[in-house]
Amino acid sequence: MKNFYKRTWSEINLDVLKSNIAKIREISRGKDIIAIVKANAYGHGDVQCAKAINDCGVKHFAVSNLWEAQQLSSGRIEGEILIFGYCDISLVLENLDKNYIFTVGDTEYAKELSDAALENNVKIPVNIKIDTGMSRVGITEENQLDFILAQKGLDCRAAYTHFAVSDSLEQSDIEYTDKQQAKIIGMCKKRGLPTHTQNSGGIIYHGDYEGQLVRAGIIMYGQKPDKRFPIPDGIRPIFRLMSVVSQLKIIPAGTTVSYGRTFTATRDTKLALIPCGYADGFNRRLSGNWNVMINGKPAPVCGRICMDQTLVDVTDIPDVKLGDEVVVYSNEIEGGSSVTEAAHRIGTINYELLCAIGTRVPRIYIENGKPIEMHRYI
Repeated sequence: MKNFYKRTWSEINLDVLKSNIAKIREISRGKDIIAIVKANAYGHGDVQCAKAINDCGVKHFAVSNLWEAQQLSSGRIEGEILIFGYCDISLVLENLDKNYIFTVGDTEYAKELSDAALENNVKIPVNIKIDTGMSRVGITEENQLDFILAQKGLDCRAAYTHFAVSDSLEQSDIEYTDKQQAKIIGMCKKRGLPTHTQNSGGIIYHGDYEGQLVRAGIIMYGQKPDKRFPIPDGIRPIFRLMSVVSQLKIIPAGTTVSYGRTFTATRDTKLALIPCGYADGFNRRLSGNWNVMINGKPAPVCGRICMDQTLVDVTDIPDVKLGDEVVVYSNEIEGGSSVTEAAHRIGTINYELLCAIGTRVPRIYIENGKPIEMHRYI
């Protein structure tokens, strides 16, 4: 692999991704996997991750929108691609030569889509979205399901729903998820319609549910769906965010640091500048509340995280020098400098922090223990 600007970068371990897929297969009792690679594979890189997932024999993918599906097609990803979100009918018709499956979640759209298909003498492959308790996209009644199934321009291949709290082990949440599952199975089984319901939480905590496929999302990337609850041994994060020490200086006690002067040195302090900021995905709310890791030791963030740079205290870390690597977010499951710990500290979820990794951050892909590819967006 060619040299790259060692400023800030993320490392994506495809070996671990493939290991996670094998573990998901094991706990899913042999069901086919739909790999969720929307939002640029949760920030990890959709085409590169999908290729590795293809290598594992997975031939089903899901994305949010048509553009994301086209990204996979451009990358020559093999298999069917389910599009969760709304797609303009004219664009559906333009893309029927692709391996896309479109979502219908209401009767009006289903009728319009079918009419357009019949006018063009084609059939449109669809999955039907059923709202069983998210109050988001989807039909709710059996007569609506029958109406959609009767549309002659649609090839209705499966139905699916999305669980609201399948990642929780609270008793009331388990009961709610059971009710969601019972509703979709009750609607679809007697009509001979295949289903897929289990998202990451469903795969881990509701392994006995019926359905022909499972939808692996955040656990595929080695992250917990909910910080409070365990995930199976063998599932590991595939991501870490890295930077370097770009400058060192010593400031006297009483000196303030960064915007807003929110940090004042209480002693003579050795600062390291790292060229990583909130434009790279290092969340600004971690200002003064985070430790990066340098030479295996924690370096506290001093003052506010800037757009492009952050200052950290390395007074107690011996032998720090220019060019030393910095772990901003680690590849731990939780604790330490993990993405899950960062999300917990600022009151959000690991999904958000992963999706927020900036487009100027190159993704370095590791396979067979070695870097094999760098992908830049800008």
